[in-house]
Amino acid sequence: MQGKIVKLLGGFYYIKSGDKLIETRARGTFRYVKESPIVGDNVEFNYDDNTLGYIQKIYPRKNILTRPKVANVDLIVLFIPLKNPDYNLTLIDKTIVQIEMSNIDILIAINKADIDINKAENLQKIYYICGFNTILISGKTGLNIDTLKEKLKGKTVAFAGVSGAGKSTISSLILDKKIESGEVSQKTGRGKHTTRHTELHYNSDYFIFDTPGFSSLDIKLDKKDLCHYFREFENYLGQCKFLNCNHINEPDCMIKRKVQDGEIPISRYENYKYLYQELKNKEEY
Repeated sequence: MQGKIVKLLGGFYYIKSGDKLIETRARGTFRYVKESPIVGDNVEFNYDDNTLGYIQKIYPRKNILTRPKVANVDLIVLFIPLKNPDYNLTLIDKTIVQIEMSNIDILIAINKADIDINKAENLQKIYYICGFNTILISGKTGLNIDTLKEKLKGKTVAFAGVSGAGKSTISSLILDKKIESGEVSQKTGRGKHTTRHTELHYNSDYFIFDTPGFSSLDIKLDKKDLCHYFREFENYLGQCKFLNCNHINEPDCMIKRKVQDGEIPISRYENYKYLYQELKNKEEY
């Protein structure tokens, strides 16, 4: 039999095969090849109604995300909450770098846009002019939820963003079933983690990973390669006075010129410098 792993819990793998959800374990032989099944894997397994199923084969993966470890993702939707909790552009851009490193398409969804539509549009503009697909949404008013559904239909999608960004709420609206939703702490203004295990929520049209929220990330990257993960830099790389330009303090830097001209958002450039220094400090340490 064939199917897709939709949940991993306590060493058991739950596989969607046709209209059935089947509980399985992984064969011990996977330990010898140093490979384990993960959520999102398309697999082959043995099963009959009287026994526990066992996974026999993992089909080649399109890609793997590491946080959490999931496979075969078509699109990552990065949720940016306009408020409650307040967004952090440095953390957002750091997250984008990590997603760009995985070579998976990104859709930036600015949620709770109904709170202040002008502020939401200004935030959207930052990422739109950098070449990202963006959308303003509201789980409360339903703003652009139907448009979002069309963009996600038929895809395996990972929802990413800080806790409290509205990932579980939007998942519930898209799948038309209740996904546990996080609250925002009144004391800290931060969302509480609600996704405690790796699970692929689904219906006939959508597969959605509602990933755990995060407040910090660690990027494993050489500082000289960071510029390649800021997509708005790409058209200008190689046009600086110095071929080894780091786009920080060097004169006649094309990237800095484009920032001055307003073609590269200043917040993105400032976060590039921040992340560059962070990577530099790690290398020196």
